Amino acid sequence: MVVRTTSLSSLKNFFPKIHQPLPLTNRESRQLLDSITTSFRKNLDKEHPWEPSSGGEESTSHGSAAPQGRTPLLLKQTSPSPPLDASKRQHAADRHLRTILSNPLFAHQDTKKGPTSPFDVFDRAVSRGLMTQRRAAGFLSKVRSEIPGESADEIRRGMARSGAGLRVIQWLRASGLEDDPRFLDSNLPWLLVPFMYAEGLEEIAWGWVARLALRDGRQAENCRLRALVTLLHAIRKHSCTSYSGSNLNLDCSYEAVMRANEVLPKQSDVARRSLEEMWFSLSWLSTVLASERPKPSAPLFESFVDIGRPMGAPLDMAHLELHHPLSPSHSAAVRFMHDSAEREQRDPVLRRRLVCMALDATDRLRQVGDTDEASWVERFLARIGSDTHLGILMEQIRQASVPSELPISSQVPFRHVGN
Repeated sequence: MVVRTTSLSSLKNFFPKIHQPLPLTNRESRQLLDSITTSFRKNLDKEHPWEPSSGGEESTSHGSAAPQGRTPLLLKQTSPSPPLDASKRQHAADRHLRTILSNPLFAHQDTKKGPTSPFDVFDRAVSRGLMTQRRAAGFLSKVRSEIPGESADEIRRGMARSGAGLRVIQWLRASGLEDDPRFLDSNLPWLLVPFMYAEGLEEIAWGWVARLALRDGRQAENCRLRALVTLLHAIRKHSCTSYSGSNLNLDCSYEAVMRANEVLPKQSDVARRSLEEMWFSLSWLSTVLASERPKPSAPLFESFVDIGRPMGAPLDMAHLELHHPLSPSHSAAVRFMHDSAEREQRDPVLRRRLVCMALDATDRLRQVGDTDEASWVERFLARIGSDTHLGILMEQIRQASVPSELPISSQVPFRHVGN
């Protein structure tokens, strides 16, 4: 028996039409848009499931500062656009689109109107792909120069309100430079770190510290070391200088060293060497330039000293004992000088540090009434000065006119030169 097949033309109403006749009516256009939107949201939600709202985890926009004590979540929201309705805040499609639209590389400025502020210049350069580390540093310097106020608190609040630090971080992140340690091997960190702390973004800087310390075959070790040392020195410098430029005590700097000691992995050679750099620079501030700052907290000072004990720095340790905030001691310094007197010190760096310590030891010995030992230290000091022609230098040190904040030490193989 032969079975007749159904004619294809009879199935024309069984399959949906592939092409809708044009033009579409308003109702048909709305239905098509809804269908596309629903499909897009469904597939995006499948790839990025909904997240429970944590309440208030939207980060600060570029025009305002983040509250103190809270880490902004830049990846969640970095644009100045108005917040979404609460019912849609955690929708994956909304978050994805807002991330795309908030990318500073997609920002467009009105080309008919010239830039009127550093922010206009910055945004225009970013949107045209002309922004560089040097120009970003210039932008921060210009913003800082235009912030009014004389007190440290006024300046800090002005920097926080500007949002300039967040703006630069958004550009670094969007352009991919955040993942390249070479952006830190420049003048940018010295200007960016104070803005980051003012805006409550310091946790981002410590995130960079942790990431740079990890071993990564894609980057040369020396490149990562230089970048990490620069970043840690920028953090250290900011922690001991007020926003108005005056010298603070070193409590916050000691806390920064303690934080670095916790964050940096112990098995990383880059981490170890960068921590030594930070520690020795702060040891110099704590001793040679101690008279320029108020006395620090004794517990923090002692914790800082304990971190440096495994570094094998007897000269620094002896000098630090002379500058203990509560109970200074000259014993280790005198013992070190007696040991040094038995051998010629050919290293000029070591001799310079010895001069500094000998001057401090002399003052301490005279305070406690040990004139015999003080006389011996003065003869030791005179011999060092005669051997190395440091008479002028000794006088400068006596007058506390040494300008450098960085240590001069031969005990660290890599020496960073920076601000």
